[in-house]
Amino acid sequence: MTTTDVLLAVDAGTSTIKAVAFGIDGTELAVATRKTETLRPEPGHVEQDPVAVWERTAAALRDVTGSLPDGADPVGVSVTGQGDGLWAITGDGDPAGNAMLWSDSRAAGILDEWAETGALDAIVEQCGSAPYPGMSLPILAWVAREQPARFDRIDTILSAKDWLKHELTGERTIDHTEATVPYLDTATERYDPAVFEAVDLPEAASKLPQLAAPTAVVGTVTDAAADATGVASGVPVVSGVFDVPASAIGSGAVTAGGTAITLGTSLTHQVLVDGPKPETSGIQMSLGTEGRWTYAIGSNAGTPSLEWVAETIADGVSVAELEAVAAAAPPGSNGVVFHPYLSSSGERGPFVDPNARGQFVGLSPEHGTEHLIRAVYEGLSLAVRDCVEHLPGNPTEVVASGGGTRSELWCQLVADCLDRPVSVPTGSEPGAAGAAILLAVALGEYPSLSAAADRMVTIDRRYDPREAVVDQYDALYGFFSSARERLQPVWAERSDVYERSISGERG
Repeated sequence: MTTTDVLLAVDAGTSTIKAVAFGIDGTELAVATRKTETLRPEPGHVEQDPVAVWERTAAALRDVTGSLPDGADPVGVSVTGQGDGLWAITGDGDPAGNAMLWSDSRAAGILDEWAETGALDAIVEQCGSAPYPGMSLPILAWVAREQPARFDRIDTILSAKDWLKHELTGERTIDHTEATVPYLDTATERYDPAVFEAVDLPEAASKLPQLAAPTAVVGTVTDAAADATGVASGVPVVSGVFDVPASAIGSGAVTAGGTAITLGTSLTHQVLVDGPKPETSGIQMSLGTEGRWTYAIGSNAGTPSLEWVAETIADGVSVAELEAVAAAAPPGSNGVVFHPYLSSSGERGPFVDPNARGQFVGLSPEHGTEHLIRAVYEGLSLAVRDCVEHLPGNPTEVVASGGGTRSELWCQLVADCLDRPVSVPTGSEPGAAGAAILLAVALGEYPSLSAAADRMVTIDRRYDPREAVVDQYDALYGFFSSARERLQPVWAERSDVYERSISGERG
């Protein structure tokens, strides 16, 4: 019987866990999913049960391995997933309470204190980027202050994917993308314990796991994990990266200058570079391999703007039907510009403003539904450019992934606004595909990330910028970005007036 080698990849997202089986050539062979539950016990507290996440991951892997044909032989496992947060375990390897996620904001006050004392500046000087409240160090500092008994129980701090690797192998490791902010020194790409001194938490330095490059084999599937997952014991497990850089790798952006965007519930933009850069408007992370770093900017804008306009302005049509309505409006929407800052959390990239809110600018009685809908698509595309403009380098081509790539109009508008070709890869799971590429390199199937991506990533379609509208969208971008800068004091005033109005205070 002919044996087919299979690469198993797990993408443990915040809401869904996916297990995917790939061939060595990158072909998707099988997919299984499980939904996860997010807990919000108090305002600003966002948690998950690590045991439940592991059980759902094991079930998804069991479904995938059970669906493989005879002769299909899993040769390795790679895990990616939601980044940051605190997935801490005890000395016995049990969770030290619920995991606190990347979207948890309980440590916001801690960061304010670090900014006042200068500790935040010291962190940026060391690792190249500022942490945000949902990263492990500020959350750990909050636990030390508010739950000291729990802090004492913590032996090792992990992320979501590293918790799952621990359950697969028993090993405690973390990769460079997870560790860079705020634990690594940019010059050495190794741990710098000075960060714990800077935040007056020196005893936490011993809680860091072993640092392992993403293509390093960190262990093998244990007998207990084999029983739970259906993956044979002894199968190697690699370190991997978290889902943002994994999606870039899985989309084929693996060389310096490679730029990837994700059009999803939020917008993610990243570029691979050689070594750290001085720019500070995003978060830069060492890949831990081939001298590459990835520089990322995330925006809270995304597909919720399309869902909102479909429900509230387009009389409840489906999101898929919006394009046909928008097609009746000309480029530029007859002068209507939309800022897509609909998140109640404001915006995080390329600027940070919790008071940022969405708006249409330039409305008149001559504007109809088609103009407003097209303006939303254009506003989202201009927001993509706003983030890409703040990335280092000058990309010549962009790869796009995420649910938003199902929209032909949106993809074309992104190409027009960027004045760059936009390619959409084949396949629906770029994060898992990135994990599989790292696994293939780790197992020696390919000599480098670029060689693996050349073979394992194929392009489904490509959008070239349209010369007839590029200049128009360039002018609109200038207005879009300058208007949002001038609106920031308006947003702040609106927030203040609203808060006073609902509290009954008089200004």
